[in-house]
Amino acid sequence: MTTQSTLSTRQEGEKTVLTIETNNVDFRNAELLKTEIKDLVNAGKTEIILDLSKVTFMDSAGLSVLLNGKRVTDEANGRFSICGLQGYVNNLVTLTNLNKTIPVFESDMEAIQS
Repeated sequence: MTTQSTLSTRQEGEKTVLTIETNNVDFRNAELLKTEIKDLVNAGKTEIILDLSKVTFMDSAGLSVLLNGKRVTDEANGRFSICGLQGYVNNLVTLTNLNKTIPVFESDMEAIQS
């Protein structure tokens, strides 16, 4: 998968919305996503909102993307949040208690306004 087909980014003031443009976050694209988040932080974009509204499946590698995003932004004194969780992904985040570690919002606009 190429970055262009998997991700899109947009700037909303100080916040960067990173939208995953694929249905799955798993072992096939996890490293790409981790690298993109790290590159954004290294470029000074430390307020990252990961939009998961198109994602319907996530495995343990996908969960590691979320934890890594939180760690990388925390180390840069930034903020990492997720939004748009659907069905299975919402259940997975809740079951693993990641919603107690990473701020979760219904929509990207709600996350931007927070």
